[in-house]
Amino acid sequence: MNTNEQKFRTVIDKNTFYFFNKEFEERYEGYIGALKNTLLTVQNAVAENGLRHEIFEDLLAQKEHGLRSLLALAGVSNENLKRLTTIIRATDDAELNALVCKDKWAAETDAGDLREWSDAKIARLIANNACFRKGLVRLFFEGAGNPFLARTLPLFELKKFSMEKLRFDLAEMVGHHHSLQGKGRLFGARGKQPGMFDSQYSGRSRHSFCRRRFGCAG
Repeated sequence: MNTNEQKFRTVIDKNTFYFFNKEFEERYEGYIGALKNTLLTVQNAVAENGLRHEIFEDLLAQKEHGLRSLLALAGVSNENLKRLTTIIRATDDAELNALVCKDKWAAETDAGDLREWSDAKIARLIANNACFRKGLVRLFFEGAGNPFLARTLPLFELKKFSMEKLRFDLAEMVGHHHSLQGKGRLFGARGKQPGMFDSQYSGRSRHSFCRRRFGCAG
């Protein structure tokens, strides 16, 4: 029979929960360090020159990890940015179009092709189209005040597109950190589950509603 020590070593050595890839960890830590150093440079520029669009446009144009640094600062995932870009391309809202300079870059793609752009496509536009860079920065500065986005995005996501985070405001960053901690619990809460809305609607409309697990017999 294995001793407790042997069992413990088996868990540490064999259980994939504790799997550790040293090469990957070192490479990832290097990437995180590059983002941190880039953001420290931006923070110093904001402190010295004030919050200006040009600082972030230069960040996108000149730094290898410029976009990822901006996303990290605002707390926006790369996937959400790509989906939001698709929404902007698919929507004809005059105020939103003007905010992101849409007429200066959307014409570069087939208006009828609304497939989600790849990372490489977005990177090429950032590198080659100053108006696309300007539109992205304006989105992060002023997106929270746009009526269309206010109607479309959840409040938690909408608040990321405001100037507070770009100012490196400590209170805003701490608040966002705590919001992230509670986001999982919020999304799992009974009031956030689609089935609850289905049952409430069914009650108001007098339609039947059935709640059951997948795989149960009809």
